[in-house]
Amino acid sequence: MKKILIIMYYYLIGLGSNLPSETLSSIEILEKALLSMPNLGINVIRVSVWWKSKAFPVGAGPNYINGVAKVSSDFTPDKMLERLKEIELIYGRKRSKRWGSRILDLDLLACENMILPNEVIFREWFSLPKHRQLTREPKYLILPHPRIQDRLFVLKPLLEVSPNWEHPVLGKKSEELINEIDWTPQDFLEPL
Repeated sequence: MKKILIIMYYYLIGLGSNLPSETLSSIEILEKALLSMPNLGINVIRVSVWWKSKAFPVGAGPNYINGVAKVSSDFTPDKMLERLKEIELIYGRKRSKRWGSRILDLDLLACENMILPNEVIFREWFSLPKHRQLTREPKYLILPHPRIQDRLFVLKPLLEVSPNWEHPVLGKKSEELINEIDWTPQDFLEPL
């Protein structure tokens, strides 16, 4: 009898919402999205508290509710991204403009210490000026997410669920990334 080897990957997923649906608040949408993950092959290991953050860019919409989940799955990173997009659709996500308001946003932040598709392409997106970030969208999955280090609303909850996670390119933990930036009032978070 052949043994089947199943490889489990550990992921960090960013969750956000700043628009309610017709029947659910942003927090209810986020919690239901988490509850639906196990039925879709995603095991939820740990979830941060919810944080309220201001929309970016300034004036782009209502405040966001954000969090991070640590999950595991036998899905490859591309399959995981596909599954996260399916969950967004289930809860009414409509893709319009980049960084616009949304009912549900599920970002694949990291998969263990993987750098995808490679470090050269990661660094290209990592170095992209802010005005270009608003208009360009990658055609392929980039891991770790090239904006982790720029977003306090990702770093704080990420620190909660995976305090020892280290950025595979920058070689820094979340707490170090938090402490090396002079955050503006726009960046500040409020725990819920």
